[in-house]
Amino acid sequence: MKEEVRIDSSENEKETVNVLEKQPEQEIIDENQEILKKLDDLQNELKIQSERFLRLAAEYDNYRKRSEKDKILIYGDAKAKTIVEILPIADCIERAIEASKDADAEYQKGLEMLNEQFLASLAKLGVDSFGAVGEKFDPNLHNAISHIEDEEFDENVVSQVFQKGYKIGDKIIRHAMVSVAN
Repeated sequence: MKEEVRIDSSENEKETVNVLEKQPEQEIIDENQEILKKLDDLQNELKIQSERFLRLAAEYDNYRKRSEKDKILIYGDAKAKTIVEILPIADCIERAIEASKDADAEYQKGLEMLNEQFLASLAKLGVDSFGAVGEKFDPNLHNAISHIEDEEFDENVVSQVFQKGYKIGDKIIRHAMVSVAN
């Protein structure tokens, strides 16, 4: 059933407008507005979820990097602790070499070969020794246990080494125990 509405125009003419024809256009406009509103809501939700995803991905990447760094540090610390435990063997070998000056040549040669092999193994692990007579005294590397007056050495120079120091890269695993000349 069609409804007709009469609208007075400015010239007093009667115009017939079909209300049913106007109504579907308004419904379409309303539906379009609802769809646009839903689209905006969904776009906002997508933006929020995208931000959450990016944040989560960044947190995971930071966690992964931190875990790798921790693993490397733990490996380095374990390696240093192990080497500290076997350094007394190097000290004993060096003392045995010093004490065997009057011993058989074959015995001395065997001790020297043992020492060379041990030092080569330490070198493969990245361990360097320091603390030799004549080095400049460095409190970061050396532990001065005595101080002597000796004209043979310059000031603040290592005059005697009681125990060698060892390091891995820049990390000191044992300070050298030395005597310092004035």
